[in-house]
Amino acid sequence: MSSDKIKPANDNRAVLYVTRDGLSPEAIKIRRDATIFGREKGDVIISDTEVSSTHCQIQNIGGTYHIFDMNSTNGTFVNENRIVKSKLQSGDLIRIGKTIMKFALEDERRTRHISTQYKTSAKNLDESKSSLVDSLIESELRQTQSHYVVLFVKYGDGRSEEIPLRQKHFFIGRASHFGRFEADPEISRKHLLVKVNDTGDIFIEDQGSMNGSFINGKKITSLQPVTSQDVITVGACQVRISVRTRIEGGGDGET
Repeated sequence: MSSDKIKPANDNRAVLYVTRDGLSPEAIKIRRDATIFGREKGDVIISDTEVSSTHCQIQNIGGTYHIFDMNSTNGTFVNENRIVKSKLQSGDLIRIGKTIMKFALEDERRTRHISTQYKTSAKNLDESKSSLVDSLIESELRQTQSHYVVLFVKYGDGRSEEIPLRQKHFFIGRASHFGRFEADPEISRKHLLVKVNDTGDIFIEDQGSMNGSFINGKKITSLQPVTSQDVITVGACQVRISVRTRIEGGGDGET
């Protein structure tokens, strides 16, 4: 039995060793909850033309890591098998586009020097400096601003409501502590998961509801990004989601 299996989950940290374009592997630590990978949106941005805008997600479920494809164009592969979802084990090779990532569970004490930020390969020094400055600015902004969510709900009976929420993860459904979703029999108790990441991007995922969830009239089957312009339908309710930024000592702004 390997040491990975006998160590408590809290002593391990998930790490990806990323190989791209024949360069030396780069280590990146995985978030403890969920990490989204994509070419344009996500927690980890990968500059690979064969990677979709939002491509896949690695999620920690009860101490075990799973990977989910997010309806990517070119697919997500684990050990060269195309997957929709798969449990990850230390040593597995993940491929998205031309990018290969080796998944590993490392002792937490040995990963303290590893960044949670993926450094995309820069073509020249100026781009590298720009990337570093952008990272420093983002870090500074996170110390002085916070995101909160506003739901704009139109119920089946024609009434509307604006609901501000402080949580970054919550469920829309008949069991929600906010809104009047319990009055709609077509909505499940936990119908839709809403997740907002640290940079204010919004993602939603149907939770196996009886009647499904829809973005702009199209049924969704996996975690999907949304903007404040998208109309989300659950039961007879229509919902738009906006993320606003509260800056310490200042006003609010919509992102």
